[in-house]
Amino acid sequence: MDGKKVFEKTMGKESKIALASSVEDIPNVRILNFVYLANEKVLYFASDKGDAKGKEFAKNKNVAFTTIPTRGLAHVRVHFATVKKSKKSIVDVKDIFISKMPWYKENIEQNGENMNLYEVHFSTAMVLAGPGQAAEIEL
Repeated sequence: MDGKKVFEKTMGKESKIALASSVEDIPNVRILNFVYLANEKVLYFASDKGDAKGKEFAKNKNVAFTTIPTRGLAHVRVHFATVKKSKKSIVDVKDIFISKMPWYKENIEQNGENMNLYEVHFSTAMVLAGPGQAAEIEL
């Protein structure tokens, strides 16, 4: 198994992650739509301004996530990642979101000015292609 190829395919194909955070030993998991820019090595997601996520991330930037497979078992898991509010806006990356999730266009058009864009940074990932097919990769 070529872990990097499976990583790239999975990050390009899948559109949802389960993102785990924790504040004061209270874990929280949420499902989010995402895009991954391989050239930047950054995962992006958007969220409403003023929601609880932003407050949690300000208290603890450490997160973990897994992609949610839509078909088969292949997925990517990251245990050691950090999240921060991006200097970019959702409008800056809207074409990437829309090319992956065409239905997201309406959301950006209606709510874009009320959304924060977040970046998830990580340098290693566990790639699982199927039973007995796992590899840890460095980006």
